[in-house]
Parts: sequence; C-alpha cells; structure tokens
Amino acid sequence: MPNPAKPIGLQLLHGNKNHRTKDEIEKRLKNEERLKIGHDNIKPPSWLDKTAQKEFKRLAKLLIEVELMTDADITHLALYCDAYSQYLSFKAQVKKHGMWIEDKPNPFIKKMSDMVSQLRSLSSDLGLNPSARAKLAINFKEPNEDDEDEF
Repeated sequence: MPNPAKPIGLQLLHGNKNHRTKDEIEKRLKNEERLKIGHDNIKPPSWLDKTAQKEFKRLAKLLIEVELMTDADITHLALYCDAYSQYLSFKAQVKKHGMWIEDKPNPFIKKMSDMVSQLRSLSSDLGLNPSARAKLAINFKEPNEDDEDEF
C-alpha cells in the first residue's frame, strides 16, 4: 500500500527521497501555495465540553505558532481534545470507585485504555508527541542552506 502524499516541504525535510527535480519542486510549491488554507478562524467547536475547549485553545495556540495548524485541522484537534476530556472523566471515575467494583475490574479502566490509544493516534497526526516532532525535525535545514552548494 503506497504512503499518503506529503507536502513538498515535508518531503524536502526528509531528504527528497523521490529525487524530484528543481522544476518539479517549484511547480509543486506553487500548486500547494494556491491550495494553502488559512488559520484565522480557529476556535473550539461548541460541542466540546469546558475541559476540551480549554485544551483546544492551549494546543491551537502552540500549533499555530509553529505553523502546524490551519482551519482545516479544527475537527481533528477537537477530536483529540474531546478524547482528552473523556480520558480525564474516566480517570476520575476510577479514582472515585477504585480499580475493582464488586470483585470485577472497573469498566472505566478499559475505557481509559481505549482513550489512550485514540490520543496516541491523534497526537501523532497533529505533531503533539516527541516522536512526531522528531520526524519533522529530521533533516531539517535552515532556509538557503542548500543554495550555497548549488554552484
């Protein structure tokens, strides 16, 4: 199964493994620029609870600062924040009732585990964990770093 398409900037950060020519890169950059989505309407959806909205605002600010968030990413971030809020709610239930209820494991432990899996997946997609950020940082070059070697 082929890998999903990546923006040309991300491909270049990973070392131009597709061996694109300079013309192909310039054309791709122009096309991606035409498709660029802004980030001026980023606010938490109304369906998020207060905990999730607070987390949404905190993370959106961080992601906008490093240009990893656009208006198109609102739902994805909202899903992450909703899962985060649910995890905290389930954790509170486990704390309140304990690990065992009438000699059976507390069902909220399984729900917490499910939320952790969902949070891991979404956090990786959003660049919210060290591994995801490291993937972005590998082969990162300062602007104009390659320009000196061309001639």
